[in-house]
Amino acid sequence: MVADLLLEAAALMFIGMVAVYTFLFLLVVLLRLMSHTVQRYFPVKQAEQSTKLETASSQTVSPAVVAAIGAAVHQYRQKQ
Repeated sequence: MVADLLLEAAALMFIGMVAVYTFLFLLVVLLRLMSHTVQRYFPVKQAEQSTKLETASSQTVSPAVVAAIGAAVHQYRQKQ
């Protein structure tokens, strides 16, 4: 009787694990397919990417801001 229950439990566990792994496999396949489809029909333009990188690198911090941050850090460390 106990052996029958253990066999039934093992069978249910096996069926459950197969169902979970099948679902996860299908999810990964469908997400990759969707990603490939979107990249194929709606490509990202190279000019937009380079413009974003150039604007981010061209911004500099003014010396006044650096001095203010340094003074604030110095004052914070003196209080401790």
